[in-house]
Amino acid sequence: MQTPEKTSQIIASLMSVQASGPAEMIGNLTVGDLMASLRTRAFGLSLILFGLPNLLPIPGLPILTGIILAVLAIQIVVGRDVPWLPARIAGTTLPRERLNQVMARTLPLLRWIERVTKPRFALAAGPAARRVVGLTVLVLAVLLIILPIPWIGSMPQGLALCVLGLGLTERDGVLVSAGFLLAAVATAVGAGIGYTVFASALAVLT
Repeated sequence: MQTPEKTSQIIASLMSVQASGPAEMIGNLTVGDLMASLRTRAFGLSLILFGLPNLLPIPGLPILTGIILAVLAIQIVVGRDVPWLPARIAGTTLPRERLNQVMARTLPLLRWIERVTKPRFALAAGPAARRVVGLTVLVLAVLLIILPIPWIGSMPQGLALCVLGLGLTERDGVLVSAGFLLAAVATAVGAGIGYTVFASALAVLT
């Protein structure tokens, strides 16, 4: 029996295929191109694909990935099987060279996590849990859009997104549960920073 491809292999192959396209397309990679290439397991892979760039400090990219993830999160909550993006978002051009650099630096972390993944604890990876994942992703997406965390940027949200996405893709309920825990930490840190900024601004105004 053939061993199923690992998530990291799928993403690495995706980037390789996109990079080997026609010369005029090499510098014009769009969000829609990536989504069309994901096919099956698209939601889980999308969380990973748009979560990985947040593991590195890249100004502006968390806002774009946050918007995309928010749209996908709502679709997970309502139970869609196939992701859909508005034409304006799908047509957004991504910096191919920067994206390749991100993948080269973050895929080793994904491969390390994959070493412990396997289908298990089905309740935490089932349909009901998927909707909870969607709500969690929506919260993380909002944090990406409005609240970068000093010094560590969007790394807590990015790591939580990758773990949740890998858990969905590999149907690993233990990993999904770990993703919930990481998301709770990221949300708590973000809420703490948000409160501090709000309190400081209020003190200045009064």
